[in-house]
Amino acid sequence: MKIMNQRLKPRLGATMFGLIASLGCAAPVLADTINFTPLAPAVYESGTAISQAGYNMLFVESPAGAAANVVSGVGSVLDGNDPFSCDIIGCPAGANGNYLAILNDGGVQFTHPGSLNGFALSGLNFSFISPVPVGPGDYGQLVLTGTNWFGQTVSTSLAFPGQNNNGQFQFGAAALDAAFRGNVFTSLTISACIYDVNNVCSNSVDSPAFNQAQFAIDDVVLNAVPEPASFLLAGLGLAALGVSRRRAARSTSL
Repeated sequence: MKIMNQRLKPRLGATMFGLIASLGCAAPVLADTINFTPLAPAVYESGTAISQAGYNMLFVESPAGAAANVVSGVGSVLDGNDPFSCDIIGCPAGANGNYLAILNDGGVQFTHPGSLNGFALSGLNFSFISPVPVGPGDYGQLVLTGTNWFGQTVSTSLAFPGQNNNGQFQFGAAALDAAFRGNVFTSLTISACIYDVNNVCSNSVDSPAFNQAQFAIDDVVLNAVPEPASFLLAGLGLAALGVSRRRAARSTSL
């Protein structure tokens, strides 16, 4: 019996490990598209939050501003159908209704509060927002940084879509790789970086972007996953049942 127990323990441990690991790749079942349509156009300071479809969006101060304990206007819901919403900044082309603009090197953090549910990012549309008129070229990247269900930090960067024939930056769909889409996040922060003279994309305390890391997002598709605890309890129950049956079969054979 002692030898059998020694054999069963690693098997059970492996089963538990597999069940727990499977939580990180559980199939998302509830898709929500965050399109900012229910929100009135407004400007938001860092530290404030808005919500849609059960998701909170916290506006994050720029790295340089946060280090200096600064609070500034880093977020704005804009109406793409209103020509007067872009009287200060060069807003992107291709917007259909409201979208979210992140300004002055800031960011926005998505969370799904109120439960243990995680969520996955399936897609979004995004564009660069240039603070001044510029010619064609690559000026920066969108940066996605998330904390997954296991507490790991996962990140990816995407080149901004280019400009149309009128020189306006335009919205484009994000080409997310399968590995990033496969993560179940507890939080996801979207920010940007700008290429410096050394062609390094940066937006940090040591290498600030000087209020040029600005972007717009729209149609953010987030997929809530089932309650992790329920999957874990059900899975462990099945594992224990399997072990009991194997023990009973072994005892009968003896």
